[in-house]
Amino acid sequence: MEASAHEPSTAEGYLTKKAGVQWKRYWFVLDDDVITYYSSARGNLIPEGRLALDGKSTVIHLTTPANAFQVVASNATVLKVFADTKEERDRWFTAVNKRINQRMKEGGPPRRRRQNTRSVVSGGSTFELDVRYDIIKPYGGRGVRALDRQSNNQVLISKHRGAFEDLTEAKGIARDICIMRNLDHENILKVVDVLPPPSVEDFDDVYIVSELMETDLHRVIYSRQHLTNEHTQYFLYQILCAVKYIHSASLIHQGLRPSRVMLNANCDLKISDFELSRGAQSEHNTADLPFLSEIMTQWYCAPEILLAAQIYDESVDLWSVGCIFAEMLRRRPLFVGLDHIGVLTGISALIGKPTEPDLWFVTNPRAKRCMLALPDSPPSNLGVEFPTASSDAVDLLSRMLVLDPNERISAEEALEHPYLAELHDVSSEPIAEIPVDVKPIEAFKFAPSTSCRSPKVELTKHNLRSLILEDVLHFHPECEDLIQPTLAVAGEAAATPVSDGDGSRSSSSPRSNDARGSSSGLAGSRSEAASA
Repeated sequence: MEASAHEPSTAEGYLTKKAGVQWKRYWFVLDDDVITYYSSARGNLIPEGRLALDGKSTVIHLTTPANAFQVVASNATVLKVFADTKEERDRWFTAVNKRINQRMKEGGPPRRRRQNTRSVVSGGSTFELDVRYDIIKPYGGRGVRALDRQSNNQVLISKHRGAFEDLTEAKGIARDICIMRNLDHENILKVVDVLPPPSVEDFDDVYIVSELMETDLHRVIYSRQHLTNEHTQYFLYQILCAVKYIHSASLIHQGLRPSRVMLNANCDLKISDFELSRGAQSEHNTADLPFLSEIMTQWYCAPEILLAAQIYDESVDLWSVGCIFAEMLRRRPLFVGLDHIGVLTGISALIGKPTEPDLWFVTNPRAKRCMLALPDSPPSNLGVEFPTASSDAVDLLSRMLVLDPNERISAEEALEHPYLAELHDVSSEPIAEIPVDVKPIEAFKFAPSTSCRSPKVELTKHNLRSLILEDVLHFHPECEDLIQPTLAVAGEAAATPVSDGDGSRSSSSPRSNDARGSSSGLAGSRSEAASA
């Protein structure tokens, strides 16, 4: 299991290790530059031992026993092991040798580790965790279910390995942490910890600890679980309570879909995943939205986003809520398409083909032509489309699925609708006390844009690391001596003027500047599709 030149070398499997005069079988994991071994491959694993590699380590073949090799660390620690087969031995030998060569090129001693941490393997991945967390079992593709000894609560620990290799994704992680730790609502998933790295220099993986939820709405909708009208009402009510709170914090979620609506067996619901969110007063450039390449996410996108409108607001979330509501009612997606054109065609077929005046909010000529070129279609009768839904449910849905964003119902208005009358209680539907400021995150830009009037900070690995380290410091003030020097350097770098591309310069600090401005038009790929 070799890694590429751009990834840490990894390998795992059973090897037999020399222990005194005897040989004993262990589960070995090579993760980055550390070989760790455990008594077995299952359960909450405490390491039996580990060996750190650096450029001065060596690995050699041994003649006996068969398929054996030896690793010697720079501190003279020796690890003798043999594999079950020659192929397995060669795989391990290659992976270890490659990592030693990489460390030789990088230089420096073995990577440092914080105190009170341990390496734990789960689901084939190694987690470097504080000792307060005991892993229970894997959860999803990159997380584990764990017990927090400090609070005695079960939590979800998500590992974002190599988080800074893709700077756009890293920016989304920073946004997600910032928003979730600043929102305080029972229907919004809470971040309870962001683990410090072994050292600032080795800050490559980001560990986010959040509340544990048992499943998500997507799985429930497509399960055999019977969904009553009361279920749908209660789920929709909680979603709207969360969305009302999000909007009151001057935020747009912008990525709502069933898989981002988390649930427990008692029907408690929490909204998650704020990587795509934006400030309500921030610039909105649909050409820069990475999620538009995800087909399933497009199914829940408001028309103004699919049509690359330069201006949009919180109403985009109400369209997404309407799509989720419809999916709960009939247990299949409302708008399915292979691309945004297919989704727009489905929208037109349901709510009717728009006229040119209806598209007043679309400023991109090609996008407007695309919509006007769709087949003529009168509005569908939602009562016929949703025959099992009550008249109140159909009416509320029709107020969410409105093409004109100015005419679309708001979250607060939806909560007051007769369909939710039995649940509506304004005293249980709080709003945020203060807005959540995401302008420091949005200030990070890959390259200057002449159309963007907002201050900007260069989007670099170092700057994004520093941004997330500030969140780490929020949860771990005891790490101030470790982290603060890096933040000071980042502050100096952030104050460096960045060229605007037209010869002008803008000086920006990621924690102080306002980020406002207009956005560009339809993304290239969508522009070409629209004009076809």
